[in-house]
Amino acid sequence: MIGQELQETRTARWYQAVRCAHRTGAWSERVRCYIALSAILAEQRASQAPGECRRQPPIQVPGILTEVARRAHFASAEPVYKRWRAKPDGQHVGRWAGPSPAIKPGVAFVAEAKIVSFWPYREGILEVADAFDMTRTEIAASYLRALAAWASEDTLLAACHPAGPPECVTEDMEVLAGRFPRAADSVSCSLRARCLAKLAGDVVGRVLQDASITSLGAFNTVRDEVLGLLAEPSNPITDQVACSVAELSDRLLHQGDDEAVLTADQADRMLTALSELSSLLAHVAAGTQ
Repeated sequence: MIGQELQETRTARWYQAVRCAHRTGAWSERVRCYIALSAILAEQRASQAPGECRRQPPIQVPGILTEVARRAHFASAEPVYKRWRAKPDGQHVGRWAGPSPAIKPGVAFVAEAKIVSFWPYREGILEVADAFDMTRTEIAASYLRALAAWASEDTLLAACHPAGPPECVTEDMEVLAGRFPRAADSVSCSLRARCLAKLAGDVVGRVLQDASITSLGAFNTVRDEVLGLLAEPSNPITDQVACSVAELSDRLLHQGDDEAVLTADQADRMLTALSELSSLLAHVAAGTQ
């Protein structure tokens, strides 16, 4: 099921592990840092003139880890990033971004904060999806509406550099895009995932441009594209038959004088098969009237 797959993404496993590391105070320490970040961002809220559309431009705070460490009463900026490392005792869980030096500490910290802030919305989606046995398209629509609600309620964090949705959204869109039954569809699934992730970013961007927009209104700006990307493929057998018939018809129509597409025996067998199929299809069609 889609809900189960969403529970098993890399970020979902990380979140579960980090929440379970409560005995060492690892989780409460993280929460202190996220609260400190929220206080810092609150001071960056954009001013609004009377009658002006309420928008929030991107926020970039120089030395953000140093300021978080000060507000969280750490001795230096280092504990905010380096003390969140996995330890042999299994009580500490590493940073979501991992140890890669290519990811700057400040960016990694903000990424974690966004994921943690969005997670209750995500859990709510999965609970409703499970209770009502929602389809993939319904889950995607619910997910993007919840993402818009998160951006509306935690606008400053959504605007924090790099502005946009939490990084877990990319993984989740891969799950939603990858639930198509055609085995040879991996390339288009990957493309769908990238398109869905972009649309998720557009939804958050829309909220940041106009905080008065509703979550449904923000989703409706990308609704048609989402539904188009997640439209269920038709029956593969039907597709194959229709394609083969169209190809054969084209070849027969355009065959040269010296080209034999079918022998007389093959044509006779084909006529018999198509006649039987025609009778069956007529019966099916009559039953739908």
